[in-house]
Amino acid sequence: MPIDSPLDSEAVRQAGNRNRTLGETEALLVAAQARIAALEQQLADDHTFDVELRTLSHIPQQSPNAIVRLSATGEVLYANPTAASLLRALETDGEEGDFRARMLALVHQALHTNQQHQQELTVAGRHYLFTAIALPDTADATLYLTDITARQQAEQKLTEQRLFYETILEQVPMAVAVIDNNFRYLFINPQTEPDPIIRAWIIGKTNAEASAYRQVPPDIEARRQHFFEQAMRERREVSWEETFHKEGQQHFILRQLRPIIEPDGSIQRLVGSSIDLTARRQAEEQQRHIEALVKEQEAFIRLIVDTLPNVVYVADPNDNVLFRNAAFEALAARSQHMYSIHKSEQVKAQLTKIKAWRQQVIATGLPLTVELPLSMHDDEICYLQVHMRPLRRANGHIDVLIVSTDVTALMQAQEQAEENARAKEAFLSRMSHEIRTPLNGVLGMAQLLEKTPLAPLQQEYLAAMQQAGHHLLALVNDVLDLAKITTHPPQLTRAAFNLNCTLQEAEKTVAALATQKELLLTVESPTTSPRVVGDAYRLQQVLLNLLGNALKFTERGAVWLGATVISQTATDLTLRFWVQDTGPGIAAAEQEKIFEAFTQVAPDTNSSGTGLGLSISEQLVSQMGGMLRVCSELGQGTTFSFNLTLPLAPDALLPETTSPPAEPDYEELRGLRVLLAEDNSVNQWIATVVLEHWGVVVEAVSNGTDALAALTTAPYDAALLDIRMPGLSGVEVTLALRQHPNPAHAQLPLIALTANAFEADQISYLAAGMDACVNKPFEEADLYRTILQVINRRKSASQSPTA
Repeated sequence: MPIDSPLDSEAVRQAGNRNRTLGETEALLVAAQARIAALEQQLADDHTFDVELRTLSHIPQQSPNAIVRLSATGEVLYANPTAASLLRALETDGEEGDFRARMLALVHQALHTNQQHQQELTVAGRHYLFTAIALPDTADATLYLTDITARQQAEQKLTEQRLFYETILEQVPMAVAVIDNNFRYLFINPQTEPDPIIRAWIIGKTNAEASAYRQVPPDIEARRQHFFEQAMRERREVSWEETFHKEGQQHFILRQLRPIIEPDGSIQRLVGSSIDLTARRQAEEQQRHIEALVKEQEAFIRLIVDTLPNVVYVADPNDNVLFRNAAFEALAARSQHMYSIHKSEQVKAQLTKIKAWRQQVIATGLPLTVELPLSMHDDEICYLQVHMRPLRRANGHIDVLIVSTDVTALMQAQEQAEENARAKEAFLSRMSHEIRTPLNGVLGMAQLLEKTPLAPLQQEYLAAMQQAGHHLLALVNDVLDLAKITTHPPQLTRAAFNLNCTLQEAEKTVAALATQKELLLTVESPTTSPRVVGDAYRLQQVLLNLLGNALKFTERGAVWLGATVISQTATDLTLRFWVQDTGPGIAAAEQEKIFEAFTQVAPDTNSSGTGLGLSISEQLVSQMGGMLRVCSELGQGTTFSFNLTLPLAPDALLPETTSPPAEPDYEELRGLRVLLAEDNSVNQWIATVVLEHWGVVVEAVSNGTDALAALTTAPYDAALLDIRMPGLSGVEVTLALRQHPNPAHAQLPLIALTANAFEADQISYLAAGMDACVNKPFEEADLYRTILQVINRRKSASQSPTA
């Protein structure tokens, strides 16, 4: 401190003037030193203040936020460097336009109220929070700008996210609600309340208030409150089911309430959701009902299946039995197949055959019906008719359903019946032979006697003898026909014939009898001359039986035979056939049994007859697809009629040609080499003579084994094969030959020469590889044309480009 300090001068002056003591002087010196120290400290503090003031002056300059001091007129009195963008905005006042006015308004508010004011403004594309503070004792205000762009963007993003999630919650198919910790609703989606007005009203309301407004039953409202309190208390999700009735239907709702734990551990909100379980409950109930019905149906079916006498079981491709009925168990206990440890070779062969059949059904997908002899424990044989069919499971696997029927008794009965039928046929055949032999002698001698001169009385005796003989012959023929029809129904042939010609031939056959009895015989036939397909012989047999009865029982008047077209299509013709007479008629009570065998209308009638003709006719008409009917009144005559539908022949509308067909030119077969396989020596001799007459070179064998050996070692142009032969049948020879590696042998024309004239048999022969069939007894022309057609067809096929 300078020596001319006022304090020092005053001290010296006081020391000199008062003559103080040394102690006082020392005290003064100490005080002076303290003052000097104080002054030195004051000088140091002033320097520190100066430094601090200079430091504080740098703070606004370095602030990352803009600071601007404005006058009341908007003059910028101070701006830190960060406020550069704000100053440029004030100069341009561009996009925002009213930015300066809004900022001045904020300054005026601060100046007039002497309070802090805040407002969010956008400057140069960024968002700021303006805070205006008036300076004391001045007309200026300082603006502090905080950049809130990031916060505003975060808030906008949060708003967008909230809108996004609310949109999702409004679309979810379940009811969603958000509540606070006082059970007040903060959010509900349309699934909770579809009405937007009610939905808006519920926000902020408590559960009690909302339940009362929506008329929720008190017990349900109390239950919801209980689970809310439980979720708050246990701080975990709770769920429960509610049941209520709406519009006459019971509804089931599953509700869940989950508390949201905040970072500080508190619970401010809970999320509630609910799912309508009504459809699922109904489906479950229906499923339970269906399952109960299925079980009931299974038990019912099981009862039926176990009651069946048939063996029913299901096996998989690995021979595992998946299902079996009681009859299966009973048969398995008796047989040697299921539970026997040691199986005989015969049983093993039967099991192998059964397995092969099952594999065939699985491979082909087609049902199979076979017969199987089954070995039993008592060394008896049980005959089963086995039906197998594929059983496709839901998973795509294919098992086999097997239904076996014990036909042992049936086969024994059938064998007994066939044996009886054979004995009957043998007896009838012997009786026929025993009767026909002397009868033929009697009739033959009568014919010889008729050619000699006879007196009138002798001629009457001869006529009576001939009539008795023919009656006896008719009786034998009727009995044999009935026996054949009853035991073995005849197979009807299918051939084209002229319907009018058949009627005329029937008329010619009985014309002499009608003339003899002086009866008028009339035939009514269709105006056209249709050709139909059917069995003309059997049709004519029926018509002759009916005509014979009519002529036999009619003493005067007339007999009519007729056929009328009922309907016609492009392929079929439906006809009504009838035979009418003016005889005595038949009583209604007798009409019920008129078609029974060995029955006559009047047992005491003087007319002869066996009563078999109508029975035979009725069975033949039934086989042809019709029904023989009778219409009669006593004294009014009788009418027998039946309807038949017959296919039209391809040339059905063409007139019948009366000229015989031209004889074929047998020279076309001359030189051909043909193998004839026929085991019957007479038939073989007849066929050989016919073929050799045409110039054909014939080699004959008497069994199938020799036929196959000859056909695979020597060249032939064709082969005639009998079906039933020793060794190999004609079908087996055909199957083997068609597999031969040499095309010359494999493609050889093969013709079945058979007595089996059934259509089904012929189809099977053609399916086996035969080219054609000729029935025995055969017509020479038919055999010739068949051989020629088959050979020419094979030649054409071998010469075609695609052969």
